[in-house]
Amino acid sequence: MLGCGYRVVILSRQVQADMPGVTSIACDLTDMDSIGKAAETILSHAPQLDVIVHCAGIITPRAVGEMGRQEIADQIAVDLTAPIELTNTLLPAMRRGGHIVFVNSMAAVFPLAGSSVYTAAKFGLRGFARALEQELRPRRIQVSSIYPASVNTPMLRQEMDAGGSIYNFIDQPQEPDVTAQRILECCERNSREIFSSIFDKLFTHACLASQGLLNLSLPVMKILGRMGYRTYKRRSSRS
Repeated sequence: MLGCGYRVVILSRQVQADMPGVTSIACDLTDMDSIGKAAETILSHAPQLDVIVHCAGIITPRAVGEMGRQEIADQIAVDLTAPIELTNTLLPAMRRGGHIVFVNSMAAVFPLAGSSVYTAAKFGLRGFARALEQELRPRRIQVSSIYPASVNTPMLRQEMDAGGSIYNFIDQPQEPDVTAQRILECCERNSREIFSSIFDKLFTHACLASQGLLNLSLPVMKILGRMGYRTYKRRSSRS
């Protein structure tokens, strides 16, 4: 985005090292007061916004009945409440013709057993984005959602160490640069929802429409996921 001429403001739990063209603001997305202060700081640096990108997320795999209260609250806060609150606070500063991008998850269109809270938050975020798109049409503000397959980040490795879904490895995880490029593409064209492939889009929507298809597909997906996970671990051990 810097290469395209944007001035960038990022939120992080820790203030990042200074980079030309980048302003880093400390913010805890589980704390509404922290979000409010961060929004005020954003607007002091950029009173008019062209693009908002929501890409923070956390996942704590745990079966229902075994989840801690704080684990539930933090996932809902970061994955759903924080992007809603930030959008609500920053929207008056969005220019006509601006763009809001939500980096969502395949969990928003495919129920993820073992990560039900994360799934619920991502389904909710998809609904929020679709409703927001309708509200903002008169202002010509675009709203896009990206549904990447798994991405090769520390979050993915932590998820798997905690017992995460083997479905993450039906295809090999994509590198973060791929997702970053898709974010940039969203900002340059009118795309409501972007999936990693046409197959991902059609198959997940078909499974949503048919519980029978979902149930039939799961055993095959588990086999493919286990094979892919073994490949991923071999590649990781060599790198």
